[in-house]
Amino acid sequence: MSGSALVSVHDVTPGDLPRILRILDLLEEAGVPPPTLLVVPGRDWTAETLAVLRALVAKGHRLAGHGWAHRCDAPRTLFHQLHGLLISRDQAEHLSKPREELLALVRRCFDWFGATGLPAPELYVPPAWALGALTRDDLSTLPFRWYEVLGGLIHGGTGRMRWLPLVGFEADTRFRQASLKVLNGLNAGLARLTARPVRISLHPPDLDCLLKRDLETLVREPWRFVGEEEAFR
Repeated sequence: MSGSALVSVHDVTPGDLPRILRILDLLEEAGVPPPTLLVVPGRDWTAETLAVLRALVAKGHRLAGHGWAHRCDAPRTLFHQLHGLLISRDQAEHLSKPREELLALVRRCFDWFGATGLPAPELYVPPAWALGALTRDDLSTLPFRWYEVLGGLIHGGTGRMRWLPLVGFEADTRFRQASLKVLNGLNAGLARLTARPVRISLHPPDLDCLLKRDLETLVREPWRFVGEEEAFR
């Protein structure tokens, strides 16, 4: 047994639905239960693309909030610039906004699901896992139950965080390929060593990137797949 795993598919937008569906087909063929889908509300959702989300919910997928536009404004700090260069490029939406604006953004994200007739999500994942100016105390005033950041899962009500290892496959350069290969091996090993679930985080380009074979191999391992509740224990 490889241990336990928490699987999510990021950046669910109308334009990326075809690539998302390819990933879901691979996971289903590999015997992975329906993963959580991280939805970006502030894109051009139509009745047709919302119907795709509803069909995926009917198949057992849970939805999560994932920012609003999943794009950031111009970097405001040196940290943001370095974060963009090394990790997030122009995706870390929270890092470019002040606290009050972020509080409104997270609430707006949550409200969108109800307004479109979709199930209310329990999980919020800021783009690039970066909360920005929000603190753990702020999270207790917001409507989601769970928040996922780079280091792991945070319980919104208590502010307590549980560290969970993370693997990803969005490698479109040789540098990212080499870096992620090392980090993925380290984190998968730590998951087994510490008996903590590993977060397997997938992105729309992954099946066209340089770590496709690693992804296909990893998801076919005999993981015990869990949700946030069990992963936090």
